[in-house]
Amino acid sequence: MERITLEQAIEVLVQQTKKQTKTKTVSVFEALNQVLAHDVYAPINVPSFNRSAMDGYAVKASETAGASHETPIKLQVIKQLMAGDYAQLKAESNQAVLVMTGSYIPDGFDAVIRQEDTNYGDEVVELYASVKPFMNYSAIGEDIKQGQLMLQAGTVLTPIHLGILASLGMEKVEVLAPIKVGLISSGSELAEAPEALKPGQIYDSNRFVLTSRLKQLNVEVVFSKKISDDPTAVACFIKEQMKNVDLVITTGGVSVGKKDIMHEVISQLEANRLFWRINMRPGTPVLASLYQDKLMLGLSGNPFAALTTFELLFRPILSQAMHTNTYTCVRKQARFKGTFNKGSKQRRFIRAYYEDGVVSIPTGEHASSVLSSMLGCNCFIDIEAGNAGLAENETVEVVLL
Repeated sequence: MERITLEQAIEVLVQQTKKQTKTKTVSVFEALNQVLAHDVYAPINVPSFNRSAMDGYAVKASETAGASHETPIKLQVIKQLMAGDYAQLKAESNQAVLVMTGSYIPDGFDAVIRQEDTNYGDEVVELYASVKPFMNYSAIGEDIKQGQLMLQAGTVLTPIHLGILASLGMEKVEVLAPIKVGLISSGSELAEAPEALKPGQIYDSNRFVLTSRLKQLNVEVVFSKKISDDPTAVACFIKEQMKNVDLVITTGGVSVGKKDIMHEVISQLEANRLFWRINMRPGTPVLASLYQDKLMLGLSGNPFAALTTFELLFRPILSQAMHTNTYTCVRKQARFKGTFNKGSKQRRFIRAYYEDGVVSIPTGEHASSVLSSMLGCNCFIDIEAGNAGLAENETVEVVLL
């Protein structure tokens, strides 16, 4: 297939993406950004005991009726309980227990009066206000009830999720193993620090942008390698390494020039070409193929084009592989602020900044070879084919990064 739409390209790639079946068990401390493999049901109540919501006195609410500074009610303080203390008591008439925030509340007491509404008595306490049943009182299971479904499989674990797992007494959790990706940038013009640039050379940035982005998405980067414009060398390297990865991403060599070697690479590998070229700018000459039943995604060598097509194409692949929609690009309607007078026959994605329903374009060069103008950007504006540019206050669709 050639010259297909972005949506068609995504559909093809997702259809060829295998769902991850491998799992691993990690400590809760190591589970951040991992994808939960199975549903988690609460094994205990949280809290597992009735506890005080503040510093004060556990009382029977009915015995506080009518209490005021003018008519205080006196109760005998039979115990003091700090957070973590436990005492098996039998509540009797006109008794109270001094409790701190988080303290166990013994049976028979059904409310807590705050210290500020008392005389802070140690043996006998005077109450200057009344309380209702279960006031300032956290009942068993108030936060989480035993047997409750807390987290669903496919959840990408955040600090809050980890806190919930910890509150359930879970030390370890089973997660999906990250998918494994190999990254290749081709081009004899590419140099890498600390080597000095020769005439006609540029430093390779694509591998650094995409490798770090893959790691940010919790993908295991098995290799990240720069290879010269030699189709045989690239094909041999991929053939040797394909068994170690789930997917290979390449940048460069996908257009129609003499050095656009990836067409020859997939020919030498006898890979199945899925599609070439998408009706969009930047990054039109995306080349997707299947080798050893695994995807190869060839992106443009231009830095912004590589980044754009990576975000739009790889994230749906990742969501499919990891059983979650979390990685899928989020789209929003926004009001455009400013002007953009460059029309385009093709659908176009331009770098922009989105905040509170408003999107604007930073000043700078918009060529696909320019990376620096991505500084300060957090989205792409998706402009339809045949557009004449954008006008002030026009409603546009943005893709959040």
